[in-house]
Amino acid sequence: MLEKNPKKLTPLVVKIIFLIGVVALIYVSVSLSREFQKKRQIQEEIRKLQEEAQKISRENSAIQEKIAYLESHDYQEKEAKDKLNLQKPDEKVVVVRKSVSEENRIPVSQEEIAETVPEKPSIPNYQKWWNYFFGKNL
Repeated sequence: MLEKNPKKLTPLVVKIIFLIGVVALIYVSVSLSREFQKKRQIQEEIRKLQEEAQKISRENSAIQEKIAYLESHDYQEKEAKDKLNLQKPDEKVVVVRKSVSEENRIPVSQEEIAETVPEKPSIPNYQKWWNYFFGKNL
């Protein structure tokens, strides 16, 4: 009689092993694609955070420069002169004022305003438009 070779695989066993191999390959591929996607998301987040850190660093530098200027002796002296009207002991202050004449004076009351505004003769609206378009300007 024929002896069976125990090491020889039947076609059914080969198909089952091949199917298990394909399933394992699909599982590994899906897992790898998910990991690559997570890696890309993490790298994008790292890039955004680095940009934000650079922006904050620039803002911090600008604020430090402003603080340094505000703490400087020149700024403090300027503010003391402008807002507190202070002066150094060896300085002389000269105040220059504009001369105000009656023609240039700003009217204070309604009566003065009425006196300064010349009254124009009342012209109907259609006449104003006619004059506007056809060149007779008043």
